[in-house]
Amino acid sequence: MSNERYPKRRHPLRRLAFVCVPSPATCAATVTVLLGIAVSLSAAAAETVGGRNAMQWLALMDQALTELNYDGVFSYVHGNEVSSLRVVHGTLDGELRERLIHLDGAPREIIRHGDQVACILAPGDKLLELEDSIPSGPFARAFTRYSGELPKSYRLRLGRMGRFASREAVELVIDPIDGDRFGYRLWADTQTGLLLRSEMMDADGERLETFQFVTVEIGEPIAREDLDPAPGPGLVLHHLTLDEEIASPRRGGALWTVAWLPEGFSMAAWDIRRIPSSLKSVNTLMYNDGLAAFSVFIEDMPATGGGEQVSRRGGTVAVAQPLEVPEDHTRLVTVVGEIPIGTAKRIAASVKRTVPR
Repeated sequence: MSNERYPKRRHPLRRLAFVCVPSPATCAATVTVLLGIAVSLSAAAAETVGGRNAMQWLALMDQALTELNYDGVFSYVHGNEVSSLRVVHGTLDGELRERLIHLDGAPREIIRHGDQVACILAPGDKLLELEDSIPSGPFARAFTRYSGELPKSYRLRLGRMGRFASREAVELVIDPIDGDRFGYRLWADTQTGLLLRSEMMDADGERLETFQFVTVEIGEPIAREDLDPAPGPGLVLHHLTLDEEIASPRRGGALWTVAWLPEGFSMAAWDIRRIPSSLKSVNTLMYNDGLAAFSVFIEDMPATGGGEQVSRRGGTVAVAQPLEVPEDHTRLVTVVGEIPIGTAKRIAASVKRTVPR
């Protein structure tokens, strides 16, 4: 594996930059942030399963995902594509370790070692062309946690029982309060609380993304060699996090703003970054409602390919459209995130400059 090092960067907010490369396990619906939601979600059902109500199961799921040792293979369906991945998660020498391995296509791994996250990729992998992005899902999303009070944008209740990877599971249903975000169906292992299956649903009940363990071992010791990356000729190490003393995304004072936001969303951070492949500056605004998230990218209009574009891959949408700026040149605005297309279009149309040129 090459020792070439790319500039270290902090992963901003889960998926948010995936236009070309689909995330490997998106449909797990950010279970790692659901403990906060369990404190603030409204209208949770009062019934219990195994002595726990829906909020208690949600908290247990969050805890299990982070604290348990587990090693499993899961399938991920997004749009018309199906991927298989292996995840190995555990604590070694007192430090949290995690390894996410693509079992299909080009070699690709995501390695977590404490607070450090890196991708191991083949040369030419398109992931290297995307700024500050890592695949999200139940495991990659564990790299970022949110704190503070979350808006009451979802309703939580217990659903039906199920069985996945030869284990009994209880369903948790997360319904949005409006049409500007998606809903989720999560199944937790009744013995440990670990997430076994997840579905992202649109307003019509269509499954946008599905994650499901095929096999999984829970609570067994994890060998060091199962957490270390597999060596390979020509593979490149790409760091995705920063040390604490290095500057992180900025807050407040952004050069651009979004005039319209769905209820419950707020800006988490902003930054001005450079695309590694072109060195162009891109203004990036990052928003979340505690579960769903999206980013807005503002850049100079490219010479080609800068017209209106709309695409969707699974639950991730990308909307690009020109922005006419008075007394300035035209910019290209791109909104990428886990929101409906209509919502993304309305957000893109509301982008405005806050600081005169």
